[in-house]
Amino acid sequence: MQTFPLPSVYEALLLVMQNYPDNFNEEKKLEVEALLDHCIRGLESSSEKFLATLFIKAIRKHIGSSTSFEHDENIYLRKFEVSQIELFNFLINEFPFVRDAQKLVNSSIVSLIRGHKEAVIMDIGIGQGVQMLNLLKMLDGTEGLRKITMIGIEPFGDALKVAKEKFSEADLSFKVEFYPICEFIEAFDFGELKPILSKTSGPLIVNESLALHHVPRLIDRHKVIQCVRALKPKAFFLTEPNTDHFEPDFYKRFQNCYNHYFHIFQVIDTIPSDNRVKDGLKLFFGREIDDVIGGGDHDRSEKHEPAFRWVEKLLVAGFVMVDRFTGLPEDIGHGIEVVFNPITGGVDFKVKKETVLSILQAACVN
Repeated sequence: MQTFPLPSVYEALLLVMQNYPDNFNEEKKLEVEALLDHCIRGLESSSEKFLATLFIKAIRKHIGSSTSFEHDENIYLRKFEVSQIELFNFLINEFPFVRDAQKLVNSSIVSLIRGHKEAVIMDIGIGQGVQMLNLLKMLDGTEGLRKITMIGIEPFGDALKVAKEKFSEADLSFKVEFYPICEFIEAFDFGELKPILSKTSGPLIVNESLALHHVPRLIDRHKVIQCVRALKPKAFFLTEPNTDHFEPDFYKRFQNCYNHYFHIFQVIDTIPSDNRVKDGLKLFFGREIDDVIGGGDHDRSEKHEPAFRWVEKLLVAGFVMVDRFTGLPEDIGHGIEVVFNPITGGVDFKVKKETVLSILQAACVN
């Protein structure tokens, strides 16, 4: 793990949490409360204290602490809330990790589709279809392209309805046939795709962006990737946070989590937006922190894995890694460096040499 300058509050938290759980007595709990009291008084002036408050909130949930500070904590944090729709739109359109990663993947998909009359795109966790709509707009006017078959797998029906409306309203130079599938990917029967794929021609390209880490069990992650491999796609793109929140040891998971979101918060602070949106975005990531740190192992949904483990799963399934990406940006600002990773064959988004996000591309050789 990369080292970075440790904030003083983080150092204090480390000293307290290294006693958990065996030597975590009432005195240590009081130290946590004292740190919380120190941090919530400076939320508006210190990004470090904002981050620490979110972690302490999650720690208190994990250890089952409930004191008089709990009411103050909720009051102080509540004033930073921003509507989910506004945050979602900001994440997709303005937050550089998501925005620029999706642009890079879309550019690479466009290069794979050029020269074909038809193509099939399957998006795992399509959500409201924002990335795929941007992709379709990039493909608009592509010479010879007549039809895109879009398969969107998403567990939330309302999101699929929005995606369907967006695709139907898009004015494009080719036909789009959309197949919405409302299902969790780990529960999906890939055999249901046979009737769809049998009617199409052209390459199949599979995409997933920040979705597979929500599959709770490792065995199911392997199964999903193996099922995708059985479809023999021309390319399979994975975009995932590069951190280990599957770590069973709480102290190590705490360190991994703080390190990851420390760098994300640094980027948030550079975004040219008002503090209301920045703080709302931090609170949004606070929900992920609460999941990683506050919940029990069986209750968590944010189980991120480092890129090399996704590569291992891809290779075991029979994929080969591909190191060809189109449109690699030279500079996206915000202290983010976008670099090719010769070990994984993917692209890393780094902040101060710490890889926050990774994009992988895999393909079938037969």
